Amino acid sequence: MWNVIAVRGQLSGSYQVTLIVKLVVVAISGVTAWLHARATSRAGLAVFGALTAVSALGALFLGVLLAG
Repeated sequence: MWNVIAVRGQLSGSYQVTLIVKLVVVAISGVTAWLHARATSRAGLAVFGALTAVSALGALFLGVLLAG
């Protein structure tokens, strides 16, 4: 995060928005992974596992998009 803050003034509008969205998706992925690890029911494991997978793939896509 420190390097993102260091170059904050040099980022274009669309790149900055995409970066913020990616960071939010990464946070969602982490929270859903934590919930998956804490789930006790089969339904909870399935739902949170699927949400973790989808959000991780979303973060991967956004990272590739940012790489250009």
